[in-house]
Amino acid sequence: MSKILKDDSIFDIGNAMRMKRNADLYEGGIIISEKESKDYCRYAEKVIERVEFLMLEKMKES
Repeated sequence: MSKILKDDSIFDIGNAMRMKRNADLYEGGIIISEKESKDYCRYAEKVIERVEFLMLEKMKES
């Protein structure tokens, strides 16, 4: 998705989210706070909005 949207931050933030989740699940180490969860969710919503916008633009071109 980061390549399609030409946004390296999508890869970086997604990777950070996976690393925290894996550390919590497999190592019993990191707790993801409610604030972090909300921040991640808002970020994901913004990325989805960008994808939806691009899809609509593509449909208009067809």
